[in-house]
Amino acid sequence: MTEIARAVAEGRLANLDAVLPIREEIVASGPAKGNRVIDVAAWGGLHLRILPDRGLDLGQAWFAGAPLAWVSTAGETAPLDELSGMNWSSAFGGGLLVTCGLRNVAAPSEGHGLHGTYSHLAASGVTAEREVDEEGARVVTSGTIDDPVEQPLRVHRRIVSWAERGRVEITDTTTNLGDEVTPAPLLYHFNFGYPLWAGPARLKIDSDRILPRDPESEHSVQTWSEPQLVESGPERVLEHLLGDGEWGEARLSAPHLGVALRLRWRRAELPRLHQWVDLNPGMAVLGVEPANCSTSGRGFDRAEGRLPVLEPGETRQTLLIIEAVHL
Repeated sequence: MTEIARAVAEGRLANLDAVLPIREEIVASGPAKGNRVIDVAAWGGLHLRILPDRGLDLGQAWFAGAPLAWVSTAGETAPLDELSGMNWSSAFGGGLLVTCGLRNVAAPSEGHGLHGTYSHLAASGVTAEREVDEEGARVVTSGTIDDPVEQPLRVHRRIVSWAERGRVEITDTTTNLGDEVTPAPLLYHFNFGYPLWAGPARLKIDSDRILPRDPESEHSVQTWSEPQLVESGPERVLEHLLGDGEWGEARLSAPHLGVALRLRWRRAELPRLHQWVDLNPGMAVLGVEPANCSTSGRGFDRAEGRLPVLEPGETRQTLLIIEAVHL
């Protein structure tokens, strides 16, 4: 039994707000004005900013006082109504997690814009509730995200934030509510930046092979595991081909902050892993991206015979786990 569970059982904890505060608010000013936010601060765990109007994606995050997420120059912003072409990027605020899909991932393709619409869809039926039992104390945040374009898709997202351990679990259950087969590419865009991704920080992925997306990305094949800056240049994208195993894993250590992160995901649903790096000053970002698709758009995947689809009535469940520890 954990300390919080014991304190509750013994009647020593008057109010769970002391160790698991939840703040549901409306942003008062700035680019995200009017948007809903949920701040969850788990004692001994992660402090998360959850964004219901951005598909329950994760904004800024902290562990033991250390910022974990990269935040772009755009910062926290409201969703866009028009997402054709490259518009998506103008409201890409970064944050710990931005979900890409559900119709297209990466390059605009087949009439769908960059990275699809998911992170610009509002969640409905959102709840944030505390649970305490012998396993420990946690906040469970959940909601439903509907994408009605083409065949209707529905995602039920469940985020479990544990106290007394740096663990967050994200479970998405996606269902094709239509009566036809529909493309359903999906990529989880985890973003890390300063001060976590800096100095002696190192990324570890047990790759069998690393494939650069284009000639410019070849420059990062030998240096992908460490933070670097260049004077200027395009982004670089690598695909890590992993060996056998039920789980994929990426580990990021930041000894200068005394923190390490481990990201795990089930490979049955997310068999591919991409890495995004932008080495330009003012960016200095690392993206770790479990996916079921490429980063070249759904037309490219269709031509390769690798386009992920959902049959009518089919349900797909994805599970990702973030764990933070002290070094």
